[in-house]
Amino acid sequence: MSLVVRRNLVDFQANIHLPLSKSISNRALMIQAYSKPVAIDCGALSDADDTRLLQKNLKLIRKSHNSHIQTVVDCGNAGTVFRFLAGFLASTEGCWLLTGSERMKQRPVSDLVVSLRHLGAEIEYAEKQDFPPLRINGKKLPGGKTRVSMEKSSQFASSLVMMAPTLEKGLELQLEGALSSLPYLDMTLAMMRQSGAIAVRNHDLVTVYPQAYGKAQLKAEADWSAAAFWYELVALSHGGNVLLAGLDVNSLQGDREMIKMFEKLGISSRQEAEGVRIRRIGKVEPNLKFDLHHFPDMLPSLAACCAGLGVEASFCGLANLRHKESDRTLALQQEFSRFGTQFLHESNDSYRLLSNPSTAQFQEQTPVFETYNDHRIAMAFAPLAMVFQQVEIINPAVVEKSYPRFWEEMATSGAVHLKFKNENN
Repeated sequence: MSLVVRRNLVDFQANIHLPLSKSISNRALMIQAYSKPVAIDCGALSDADDTRLLQKNLKLIRKSHNSHIQTVVDCGNAGTVFRFLAGFLASTEGCWLLTGSERMKQRPVSDLVVSLRHLGAEIEYAEKQDFPPLRINGKKLPGGKTRVSMEKSSQFASSLVMMAPTLEKGLELQLEGALSSLPYLDMTLAMMRQSGAIAVRNHDLVTVYPQAYGKAQLKAEADWSAAAFWYELVALSHGGNVLLAGLDVNSLQGDREMIKMFEKLGISSRQEAEGVRIRRIGKVEPNLKFDLHHFPDMLPSLAACCAGLGVEASFCGLANLRHKESDRTLALQQEFSRFGTQFLHESNDSYRLLSNPSTAQFQEQTPVFETYNDHRIAMAFAPLAMVFQQVEIINPAVVEKSYPRFWEEMATSGAVHLKFKNENN
């Protein structure tokens, strides 16, 4: 299955309903699971595949805990679900096999496993050293002091701190390496405090006291991560005007930083009663530089936007993108090369985009983009229809992972027409 995205209007106005934040929803579900039997009200949650999978697995775990028979918990390609459940299963009595897709088995988890073992967890690698699947003998953990690297994923730290209120000694967690994606850890800690936990971060040291979660209500917000692709679409239009309903510039989510990033690309953001309105009103700044240490998920939309605009840009803070749903830096290199744009590796975590998009070759031939089973790659390349008249996206259903209604919202925006193609077309 593929999808042809064809430009309709270069000047358009639209009201877009973003999904609820997957990041907040998944953390709310985990805090709720750790707080049992105290009631944590999660309210409305994201309808993303990852969140549905987490709900399904938590239900399975509740039915199977205390069993001496091994229960297989399959996380598919959902890295967040795997990492969060690793800590939960380690501290939940039972015999567990935590596994995932073939891609998941290529994503290292040794940093998290070492930290959990320091806290008393019994975990073995079921197949390959340092990689999923994991065989876990769940039990009540003493807790105490440990350390974890933030370089591959901040979710390792989030997994550890969310279980910390249930540990006998609480947790003193030393953060090591480059503190990448730190706003996501701060989001976790903020939600924990909303739920009655005592959790404090002092630069690279996190302390969580052994005080159980209390009764609380956790409310998911509109997803800033999903907003990035609308910022990109407006930037590539001549005069797009989009209201992102429900979005809040004072969100818990670190990706609200995209306001400043896309401002460099000529996009204004204004908070209104109904949400955030974005418009293309300015010029693109010269010598574009983006530091994505704390916002690595922003790379696909920002890089594709710069490529479509035909501007050069440098990006740093990308070291952990090899361990996402796909090797995102490699995926971007391969897909950009289809239209004459280079994405050059300059150092361990830095890349430079040299853009010279050639539209002439696509006057009679539609550019076809692979998506590598990666939702953000699919959504990042769709707005390039504003540049190439139309593009074809392979495996468009991959957006279900985080933004199930993305294509529907694209169609209703009026900016593009969509046509799905099956393999026989």
